[in-house]
Amino acid sequence: MRKRRNKTILILATIVSCSGLLGSAHAGVIESTVAVVNGDKITGLELRESLGLWGGGVSASGIPVKKKKEALDRLVAGRLLAQSARSKGLDNTEEFRTRLNQGEPRVLSSALFREKGASQVKITEDEIKAEVNRLRKADTGLSANDARTRAKSAVWESKMRKAQEDLVATARKEAPVTVYEEAVGKIGGSDTVADNAVLGTAGPETMTYGDVKKRLGQVSAQVAGKRGGMDLSNNPNAVRSVLDKELTQMALAVYGKRVIAEDSASMKAVRRELERSILVDMVTEREILKGAKATEKEIEEAYAKHSRMLVRDGKKIPLSEVKEEIRRIVQGEKRRKAMDTYVEKLKKKAKISIRDQMLPKI
Repeated sequence: MRKRRNKTILILATIVSCSGLLGSAHAGVIESTVAVVNGDKITGLELRESLGLWGGGVSASGIPVKKKKEALDRLVAGRLLAQSARSKGLDNTEEFRTRLNQGEPRVLSSALFREKGASQVKITEDEIKAEVNRLRKADTGLSANDARTRAKSAVWESKMRKAQEDLVATARKEAPVTVYEEAVGKIGGSDTVADNAVLGTAGPETMTYGDVKKRLGQVSAQVAGKRGGMDLSNNPNAVRSVLDKELTQMALAVYGKRVIAEDSASMKAVRRELERSILVDMVTEREILKGAKATEKEIEEAYAKHSRMLVRDGKKIPLSEVKEEIRRIVQGEKRRKAMDTYVEKLKKKAKISIRDQMLPKI
């Protein structure tokens, strides 16, 4: 049970393996402005979090400036796309409000992680030295500098995982998670399980078979074409996996609602991020990618261009066998180009100020 639960822990912050130097990031640096996009500020905190460094326990000074610049460019593009969506009134649509409402559990769990998890993670010099000694004993050829870099990263990642696990454990205790194994066990068998059948609860929240089907529908759509499609909703193991993850999310949201103030800085920041994320998705779907589809001619041309590599047992693989894979590749490239073109147009019209001198300090 513990092994399965650990797999379902929500990774709310992607931990970068090249985490930086020891020591709390200076508050002034975190709160400083690193860029302004049409009057909308991007702070050092946002840049750090986009690099995977939540909280102030570890400095990002060990991350190359080039990577910070790339991350900042992505943040600038996100601001431009969200602003474009607002200018088109997409934030005043029923779809936007629905998505925002659906994302509320994410807001609560992310704010919870910021306030009760990442912000409290610190690493000490003694912890780093102990890990350095362990690493150098395991690999006697490891240089002192490399050992220290790896040690800092390993200690940070370990403590972040522990913080996440502790939060999940507390949330599942405060909002008890229950899976109705009898109902789940009937799925895929001879008995019919109704969509409104409750499969599990997290505190006052419930998860029905219909809810699970909706989550699994997205996964099924992604694998369709690769394997001819499949109905994961009839697979008890797939149902249990989604159920455990969703109930954990619910428990975090319930617990977060109890301990995080609605008007806290964390809640406001996460909600703004969610709003921007939704707006970026909407303008991307409606404006940028609507015409970025691979044509039959483009697929055939790509197949012909790479036909020498498409060989199996000395024979050319028929187009019919690789057509969908080629379609995804061609379409992916068209989408990237469409996105780049759209963002570049926005940049030309925008007023953007970048404080490059701040990047080494973040």
